[in-house]
Amino acid sequence: MRAETVINTLLTGSTSLTALVGTRIYLDTRPEADPLPALVYNLISDRQDNARQGEKETVTARVQVNSFSRTAEEAIAVREQVRLACHLKAGSLGGIQVVACLEDSSGGDSYDHMVDIYNKPMDFIIHYLR
Repeated sequence: MRAETVINTLLTGSTSLTALVGTRIYLDTRPEADPLPALVYNLISDRQDNARQGEKETVTARVQVNSFSRTAEEAIAVREQVRLACHLKAGSLGGIQVVACLEDSSGGDSYDHMVDIYNKPMDFIIHYLR
C-alpha cells in the first residue's frame, strides 16, 4: 500500500485540488451517491527493482488517478490540478522515501452516458525505497 499512500498524501495535501474535490478522494472505488467532481486512484503495478543484501530495495509503481465530473471541462481542470499536485515530487511522503513521482501518461478519456459522468485519467510512475 506504499504507492497508494504516496499518491493519497500528494492529492490530499494540495489545497488547489481539494478546493475542487473536497474530501472526495478514494482508493479503488467511489461511492455511487457521492457528488462530483471526485478522484479515484488505483495501483496498476508495483515491482521491486533490486534486492541487494543490506541495501534498501528500490521499487517502481504505476498508479492511475481518475478525475470524475459531470462536465468534460471540469474533469480536465481537476486532472490538471492532479498533475500539479503529483508530478516531479520527491522526498518523504506519507512516511515513505520517494525518489521521484513522475507523470507517465494521460488519456483514455471516457464519457458514460448512462450516468452522465466524464472520466479523465492520468498515470504516475513512483520510484520509492522499501
